[in-house]
Amino acid sequence: MDSILTPAMVSAALTKLLDSAATQAGSKAWDALKAIVSRHRGQAPEQPTNPEEAAALADELTAAAEKDPALARDLSAWHQSIVGSDNTMNNVSGSAERVVQGRDFPHANITFN
Repeated sequence: MDSILTPAMVSAALTKLLDSAATQAGSKAWDALKAIVSRHRGQAPEQPTNPEEAAALADELTAAAEKDPALARDLSAWHQSIVGSDNTMNNVSGSAERVVQGRDFPHANITFN
């Protein structure tokens, strides 16, 4: 398996998916993962309902991907589609009185008045 994709990364993507499961994007992401797993293993996984189940599924999938390079490639592509790139892109259109854009403010104390 590609050493860049770790169980923690897959777990984070699954947890992100859990947070958005009710949205159309979350549903599509889950359907895409089910299709990948079904294609490689013949059976779709049960959708995790909490972070612990997401972590367990992530461990299972990354272990399987270590033995199956095609699964590893598909999972890496799926992961990238969930988390996106490391770039931040903010788009503002129309009129706005105030706009705040930013990313990653560790230990920042920000006040908006």
